[in-house]
Amino acid sequence: MIVDTKFGQFECKDITRTQRRKLYKKVKSVFASEDMEKMHDLADEFALMAFGNEKNADKVLSKLTALEEDEVLMTIINKYMGFETPLKTGG
Repeated sequence: MIVDTKFGQFECKDITRTQRRKLYKKVKSVFASEDMEKMHDLADEFALMAFGNEKNADKVLSKLTALEEDEVLMTIINKYMGFETPLKTGG
């Protein structure tokens, strides 16, 4: 799956429908909580899923600032889940 961001395109691993459904509940819960620590943990989890492992994630994201990396990872989460924005989670 290709994810387009203002920082470039990122090739991310595909996930199954079953994986997406399992993650959907977690993502909605974290977004609803607005807990920044949980959001960062979620972003780290999706970075590993998208890029396969920590080494690949470091390689792909190393040229970004921390803020840019967060923005890219939130875009990746939104793409995996099919959200337009983090606030439009379908209820």
